[in-house]
Order: sequence, then structure tokens, then C-alpha cells
Amino acid sequence: MHAILTSLGTDGDIIPYVALGACLRRRGHRVTLVVAEDFCDGGEFDLEFIPLCSRGENHELLSHPDFWHPLKGAQVGARWGVKRLVPQYELFAELSGSADAVLIASPALLAARVVHDKLGTPIATPILQPWMIKSSIAPPAMPAGLTLPRWAPRPMKSAYWRLIDSVVGMLLGGELNRLRASLGLPPVHRMFEWWMSPQLILGMFPDWYGLPQADWAPQIKLCGFPLFDGRATSELPAEVEDFCKSGAPPIAFTFGTGMMHGAHLFRMAIEACRVLGARGILLTRHTGQLPAELPPFMLQCAFAPFGKLFPLCQAVVHHGGIGTIARALAAGTPQLVMPIAYDQLDNARRVSRLGAGTYLKPRHATAGKIAGAVRSLLGAEVKEQCKAISSRLAQGVAIERAADAVCALAGAAQADRA
Repeated sequence: MHAILTSLGTDGDIIPYVALGACLRRRGHRVTLVVAEDFCDGGEFDLEFIPLCSRGENHELLSHPDFWHPLKGAQVGARWGVKRLVPQYELFAELSGSADAVLIASPALLAARVVHDKLGTPIATPILQPWMIKSSIAPPAMPAGLTLPRWAPRPMKSAYWRLIDSVVGMLLGGELNRLRASLGLPPVHRMFEWWMSPQLILGMFPDWYGLPQADWAPQIKLCGFPLFDGRATSELPAEVEDFCKSGAPPIAFTFGTGMMHGAHLFRMAIEACRVLGARGILLTRHTGQLPAELPPFMLQCAFAPFGKLFPLCQAVVHHGGIGTIARALAAGTPQLVMPIAYDQLDNARRVSRLGAGTYLKPRHATAGKIAGAVRSLLGAEVKEQCKAISSRLAQGVAIERAADAVCALAGAAQADRA
């Protein structure tokens, strides 16, 4: 099998694909990772690499201040993506030339689904969070107050999804359907009925985090959280380990590896630690967001494997990325989620329902409120619930399940061709 894995975004969007690729490579399959040039270091896992976009192109997307806006972010991403739709199709079509090729593609990469429709290449869609799944029974929590109420009557639910399809169609449909017409394919009108694989959708979360619903697509297979830090051997930087062990457990603050406009968030983090009399670690590689000089109770770190760091922390304050949430749940560390955009509010509410943390919308946040929310997480009840959840998570199981499902898809496709 030639597995072609492709995704775009920040570390949390790419690392699960690296994990799955590494697992498939260990099983003896050829693996090509097609991601932004920033993530080209696949040599550690013996993966082939082809850039999906350059470092500059990826930076253009992630550095745009409106990319993190709860409404404008979709427009920014769509404008960036449609310009690359045709080149991506040509690249995926060329890679899919062999009879044993299988596409494992983020749903955001619409070109991969077009290749499936045109060439018949088997395709699997990993989805990292339940928010991606269309459901009227358990609607995903949307930013900017756009969540579909559960109590809504059926006609209202139908109208809601038609409206969502219409908006996405206005953003992406023109270029997508021009490409499809040039290939002799019919147009797509209902994006959320089409954009994921009709063969296999890999839910990379456990059923107790995203309970399957009767109106979910039948080809969804839940595998569990990937729980992978992106490297074969991940150790804490010595400075971070020494800091963690030199006093009371610190609070970890991270607002996403792609966040470049979070100066106000980090300022509030520092002040919240001052209010609490706590020590803190600021996780960001974009140091221009931080004060020129940090107080002695704070430490900045560009990268630390969450699997090693979070067990040493008394709490984690973060944006609500699914990878961060999974690692905090696995560590048994309470979480304060400050959702900004995309799936983050949905993830925040799930953490709250699990009793593993709480959430605070950034526009309502102050250093005092952050300190108060963290203080509320440090009681025995939350800690016991976090410990109970941690005991349910096992390293590596999810990726093996996902690899089994991909191999089964490839095997079935080969049998159909025979």
C-alpha cells in the first residue's frame, strides 16, 4: 500500500497524520506525507515528504490576524485555499497514480475528495474532534452564538444546515465546481454531505468524549485520541524540567502553536500567576508576544512534549485545541479552556461536561477571572475526576486502530479491482 497522508494547519493538525504515517511505515507500507514545508522533518520515521505549501504560504495563512476571528477565520482560510485547489488536485492525482494508493486526507483539503471522485482512489478522512461531524441530534457548539439549539423543530434544523451549506458554497463552491466541471464531474451543492470520505471516516477521539449519534454518517469509525507528541523520543528540555521540579507545580499556558497575536492573553497569564502566587510556563515559539523580560516566577518555552510536561503541572490554561485537551486528559491535569475560534468552544464545553475543567471566553477574561477559575479547579473533586479520566486513556491504541481501518480499506479496494 502507498499511503498518502495530507493535512494543513498547525502542529495539532499535522502531528496525528505523522503518527499514523509512522505506524503504517512500521507495518512495511510506503508512506508519503504531504504537508506544509514547516513540517518536512519526516526522516525520523522514514517517511517520504512532499510540500503542500511553502513556509511562506503557511505563514501567510496562520499570521493573518483574522484567521483567529470566530467568523472571519473561515473567510481567510477559504480565500487562501481556493487559490491552491487546482495545484493540489494535480499533485494528489499524480501521487495516486499507483494501483495501491490510498488517500488519508483532512476534510479541509477538498482536492483529495475530487481525486477520489475522478480516479476512484480509496480515501479515508481523519477527523480530530466531534465538532467536525454534522448532527442535528447533538449539534456542535459554534463560535459567535451560531449553535443550532437542540430544541429546534425539524424544519428549523433543515434550514440551518442548508444555510451553512450555502455560506460554505459561496466561499468555496465556485472554484470547486469549476474544477469538477473541467474533469467532467457533477457540481457539489451540499458541502457537508460531500466533503468527507464516503468510505471511511476516522474519528480520532473516544466515544465518551464524542458520543455517536443516530444521525452520524455510518462510515465513521472511532479510534480514540492519538496521544502523540510528534517525535519518536520526546524529552522535556532540561531548563523546563528543572523549573518544574524547583518549586510548586507550575501552571502551563498555551494558546496554540500557530498563535501569533496572543500578547494580551499572555499578559493576563502572567498577572493571573501573580494573583495566585503561582509559577507558570508560557509555551510559544513566537516570543514577540511576550514582555521583553519575564518575572522570575515565569518561564518561556518554545516547545515541550505535553505528555511529559502536563503531569508536572497543577493546571493547564489553553485555547481548546483538541491535541492539548487530549494530553491534559491523559495526564489527569485540570484544564481552563479559553476558546477563540473554530472547534474550541465545542471542546471547552465537552471538558466542562466531563468535570475535567471549565472554560472562560477570552473577551470576558481578566487576570482575576483566570486566577479564580484556576483556583476552582484545584479542589479534590476535580482532581479525582481528572484522575479517573486519565485511567481510561492508553498510549498508541488509537493509532493502531486507525492503521487497521486504513489497511482494511486498502484491502477491500484491491479486492474490488481484482
